[in-house]
Amino acid sequence: MHMKNRPSSAFALGAAMMGLALTFAAPALAQTKVQVAVANRSISSLPMMVAQGKGYFKEEGLDVSLEYFTGGPPATAALIGGSAQFLVAAPQDMLKAIKQGQPLVAIGTVIADYTGSIVMRKDLADKLGRKPTIEDLKGKRIGTLARGGFTDVSTRYMLMEKGIDPDKDAVLTPVRGADRQLAAGRAGELDANALVDPSGYIAVEQMKDWVYVVDVTAGEGPKIFHDLGFIALQTTREYLAKNRPAAEKMVRAMVKAQNFISDPKNEAEATELASKVLVGMDKTALQASIKASHNAFRPAFPKVMIDNNMDLLLRNKLIDEPAPAYETAVDASFEPIWKTYAPK
Repeated sequence: MHMKNRPSSAFALGAAMMGLALTFAAPALAQTKVQVAVANRSISSLPMMVAQGKGYFKEEGLDVSLEYFTGGPPATAALIGGSAQFLVAAPQDMLKAIKQGQPLVAIGTVIADYTGSIVMRKDLADKLGRKPTIEDLKGKRIGTLARGGFTDVSTRYMLMEKGIDPDKDAVLTPVRGADRQLAAGRAGELDANALVDPSGYIAVEQMKDWVYVVDVTAGEGPKIFHDLGFIALQTTREYLAKNRPAAEKMVRAMVKAQNFISDPKNEAEATELASKVLVGMDKTALQASIKASHNAFRPAFPKVMIDNNMDLLLRNKLIDEPAPAYETAVDASFEPIWKTYAPK
């Protein structure tokens, strides 16, 4: 009788061992695939690069694909169309989309502050005999990246704040790419340029033929640029309702990356991770930009960020009142995860 039961016991033991193995293997099989549309291939999406490179997405059980676009509108269209589940982009397009009835929602901030600058050709600045100001841009030819894009909108805002009509008292010229902007300046075709980091550092510190008019990254310029929710992590209300756990994992991975970036000792490693995406970008300039902006990568999205974005859009006549309600534009229930951000 005992001998007859042995095969059955061995089978039961084998089944139990197999079940145990499957239990331990489960996390590797439970990766949730998500597509993230990223508006621009720039330092502003650094937390996504770090989360991917450091394995934070995988730690959270996510299999993430980052797809880089050439601006906010096409990236936003990918989210609305359903080819992406998350979006990393400026909230200006989100607010305009919400006003048009699209159920988009921010679930965190990728980078809170605008990291950029306006620079003037050094030969023109030398003639002034002092540091140039926004007022000195009156009558000047200023390069931006695209009409209606952030460098264009922010430059117009700064000009108008000083009583300068950007359409009558200056010439704003869209130029696709910072390298082309700087080349046009060298050729004498532009007097100044609005640049996103690390292009300002390259122009001023490396090329040395440009001078800062306003270095927003260093704390200069209008206050709204320093608590703007410059780039936000977004999704749709429909996806969030059906996939809340995946959204929480995305936010946790992002905050892990932001904590990593906030620690100065990680600057070199963050630079290496970013350079794998920002191929060809000068590493010295990239690391300098990360050092200057490491505390800008904050996850919280308070109401002031909606107010500041609306101010920016209204001043540029790109949106009408009223502003979308904070509760409509931002899901603040992610705040407990935001609060795990502990900068070094």
